[in-house]
Amino acid sequence: MLDFASHHSKRSFAPPSSIGAGAEITGKHLRLLDRRREQFGELSAELFACEANEVNEVEVSAYTHNLLMRCEGVASRCEIEWPDEGRKKLPEFRRGSILFTPACGVTRVRKRDRGRFCSLAVQIPPSALERVDDDSGLARLILQPQAGTGDAELCRVIGAMYEEMNAPGPAGPLYKETLGVQLLVQLVRHAANLVLTTRKGGLAGWQLRRAIEALEADLGRPPSLHQLAGQVGLSPSHFCTAFRQSAGLPPHQFLLRSRVARAKRLMADRRLSLTEVALQSGFAGPCQFATTFRRLEGMTPTAYRRGL
Repeated sequence: MLDFASHHSKRSFAPPSSIGAGAEITGKHLRLLDRRREQFGELSAELFACEANEVNEVEVSAYTHNLLMRCEGVASRCEIEWPDEGRKKLPEFRRGSILFTPACGVTRVRKRDRGRFCSLAVQIPPSALERVDDDSGLARLILQPQAGTGDAELCRVIGAMYEEMNAPGPAGPLYKETLGVQLLVQLVRHAANLVLTTRKGGLAGWQLRRAIEALEADLGRPPSLHQLAGQVGLSPSHFCTAFRQSAGLPPHQFLLRSRVARAKRLMADRRLSLTEVALQSGFAGPCQFATTFRRLEGMTPTAYRRGL
């Protein structure tokens, strides 16, 4: 939980105090503008908006696992310190960047923000991970502190939590519980690589972020390969090869998976027909949507929605 002290209509970060929710996030030279907290099954998610126009510091002290994702705003010159693990520098901390602090760990961040920014912090009890163990031993992995651009599917789940907190839809409790389980599964499956890494011969971190943002800005009208390559200063052939090395998929397949991920979020809203879901997810129509969804998910959109 975040701990803040009153300061007229806005609030400043306060010194840490004992919090039973499982985590503390405190800071210096920041002002709190908004704060909300909701449950997603066994997980607790706290959405907060802050304002800063200078170098500021944040400390996360976690009694649960704590997964924080930046949802709005960009910070520069980020220095992240884990007392027992060393330091890491990031040129930027922006939408889709995550900070993971394992249970009983501490993370300190020094960065420069310019204006308003918004983040979502998800607190994950270790006992919740144990309950998704399928006897493969995955849930018993030791989780390491990490920071950087988040794994795409992990960020989509946290992004759906963010959207639900801002614009709740029907069947809210069931949907939020489902998102909580999805996040647990992603955390277990990607324990060693919650953040994207730049592979040899791949894109630099800023190039990968810019390419993904361009692809997902308008799923129905994505930029051409030439336009994507131009945005990161590469030739189309070089870009295509480097993108696949960094993202694990060629740009076209990454786009299709982004469309399917958006469709899965939209299908939770029963007011939308599958045709409307298809169009709002960037597909040309319901036939293309159904074919792609079945190929990637192993079931039809109708069957998927029925199971929500």
